[in-house]
Amino acid sequence: MYGVYIKGVLLFVYIFVVCGILYCNHVAQRFSFLNKMFSRGFSPSAINTDMISKIFVINSTSAKKIESMSYHRFIVEENNNLNQTSMGRNSTYEQSTSNALESVTMKTMELPTSSTTTKSKFLLCTGTMGRLGNHLFEFASGYGIAAKKDMLSVIRQKGLVDSIFELKNDSRLLLLPDLKECKTVSKRFERWCSRYDPRLENFTVNSNLWIGWGLQSWKYFNDSYRELREQLTFRKHIRDKVVSIQEGILKKFNFTSRSDVTFIGVHIRRGDMLTDPLGYDVATPEYLSRAVTFFQNYSNTVFTVCTLDLEWSKQYMPKNIKVEFIVGNSPEVDMALLAFSDHVIQTVGTFSWWSSWLNNGTVIYYKWPAKEGGKLRKTFSADYSDYFLPHWIGM
Repeated sequence: MYGVYIKGVLLFVYIFVVCGILYCNHVAQRFSFLNKMFSRGFSPSAINTDMISKIFVINSTSAKKIESMSYHRFIVEENNNLNQTSMGRNSTYEQSTSNALESVTMKTMELPTSSTTTKSKFLLCTGTMGRLGNHLFEFASGYGIAAKKDMLSVIRQKGLVDSIFELKNDSRLLLLPDLKECKTVSKRFERWCSRYDPRLENFTVNSNLWIGWGLQSWKYFNDSYRELREQLTFRKHIRDKVVSIQEGILKKFNFTSRSDVTFIGVHIRRGDMLTDPLGYDVATPEYLSRAVTFFQNYSNTVFTVCTLDLEWSKQYMPKNIKVEFIVGNSPEVDMALLAFSDHVIQTVGTFSWWSSWLNNGTVIYYKWPAKEGGKLRKTFSADYSDYFLPHWIGM
């Protein structure tokens, strides 16, 4: 009888040991699976229903609930961390992110996909003072400085610049429905509005930041020239309007092809600058004559003049040339018409400046846009070299 009892005990022990070995092996496989997942770098986006079902033996409905909870908790925790460190909410998101996530612009995180956690970028804000030319300087300088500092320049969707140009999110730019994130950040001010201030860029990136005011020097964004040219592509309806205007001019002067003509865009700014107390100067009739003469040996030239002072322009533009005075268009169409000309003659002001920067040809500029001794003159460098591009031709 004792022999039967002993055999029963041994059989029980044997079954217990075998089951224990099988269970341990099962657990080891689960931990091996987890170890492989975490060794590749944890990504909340990788927590999917299939993975949860493999790790925890549960049904698919429960797995989906856990998947949703895990991802949501990660987003909330990251946003809390960002708020605690004054970073604001995350400012980067990929074009490939799902539509659902893209709709939550400032709450979307760029999820880590490697063992090194992706660092969220801080935001760089700029002002929105003045009109189109001023806005472009602020946008471009913010974009350029953000690139140097590994930050994200932010700009409002459907704002002035975005409504005219085909802006797109990239590693340096984030379009937002509003700029509320910029209202409470620290601010840095340049010393002069029309010359390069190296101190403006001398800061440690540890929070969101606002910079201003004018930012009117090409040196802030010259390193990002190629990217900015891609960003500052006129929207199609503006390009179409320019083509229509140019075709009308060709027909008027009996040209059959755009390639038969050398368009010289001319922007003449006067108006408010004549009486502004800051001390603006305006281009003279002698300057216009010299600038037009510069192009006298170019073939089949047609000068297209964009101005709000039509009477003065008609009086002082040289008479022995083909000239078309452009009236009735929006500022962005005038700027595009100048930019799509073969060459440009500018006078004064940021509108002239940007019409020239967007042009691919020869640029002639008026050398003395500020009266000597005036307040405005002090904002430029001694030789204006921080403002005018070195390859432009001053007269």
